[in-house]
Order: sequence, then structure tokens, then C-alpha cells
Amino acid sequence: MSVVISEFTGEHRFLSNFASSPIRWANKEFPTGEHLYQARKTGRPEWTERVRLATTPGEAKRLGRKVPLLTNWEEIKFKVMAEVIEAKFMQNPDLSRRLVDTGTAFLIEGNTWHDQTWGDCGCERHSTTTGMNALGIILMHQRLEETVRHAQS
Repeated sequence: MSVVISEFTGEHRFLSNFASSPIRWANKEFPTGEHLYQARKTGRPEWTERVRLATTPGEAKRLGRKVPLLTNWEEIKFKVMAEVIEAKFMQNPDLSRRLVDTGTAFLIEGNTWHDQTWGDCGCERHSTTTGMNALGIILMHQRLEETVRHAQS
């Protein structure tokens, strides 16, 4: 039977974009993947900086809902998330090793906040539908990349 990691909490909190994971991007440091993802939604430097300096990932997410979006945001958001995840694990070797150590586990960004795009909401309203789990899929792809990279080093 396959192992399933159905929530990014506890020992698997590092998989969450809210987990502390400093990432350098465009010569600036972002404290979490959430900060970087939300900042990349806009092309306006003042908004990018405001999101980058948010005191928590939750605040970064709230600001990301207010930023003036790139005109093609809907077309590129999955690619941007993949770039954020790649940077997170390439720049944080300890997190990379932990990701590889999840082995072949199926990763699901289980949640209760109705996110059926990046995860799979387990609330009563969504109990009969499966979320897209895009973050889990991106993480599993990155795990494969990290596994190959570790094997070659």
C-alpha cells in the first residue's frame, strides 16, 4: 500500500509554502515560498517589496489578493509556483533532503479553507469532489528532480 502525506503539518510542515524557507530571487531574500509566490503576481516593484516584507506568510497571502495582477497571471501561475518550489528546495539543502526522504509518498496539500486548486479541501462542502492538488503534484515533480540531483552528487 502506498504512503500518503495528506497534510503539510507537523513533521511535514516544511512542504507548506508557509514554512520558513529563505529564498533568494532577483537579488532579494523572501522568507517563505508564500512570500515569493504572492510577490510574483505583480510587476509593480512597490507591491513586490510590500509583499516581500510582510511579517507573516498569511499577511503575504492577503496582500497577494490585493496586488495589481500581471495581465497573464492565470496563464503562468502554475509555472511560477513550480519555479518557487524549485528555488525553495535548490537553495535549502536540508529541505531538499527532507523532500527526497518522503520517498514515493503521494503528497496532498490537504486543507479546510476550500482550496481545490492547489490542494484538496476536506470540508463537508467538498467531501464529494477531489481537489486538483497542484501544489502536491509540483512537489512530487520537484522530489523526482531532487532525487536525481542527489544521486548524481
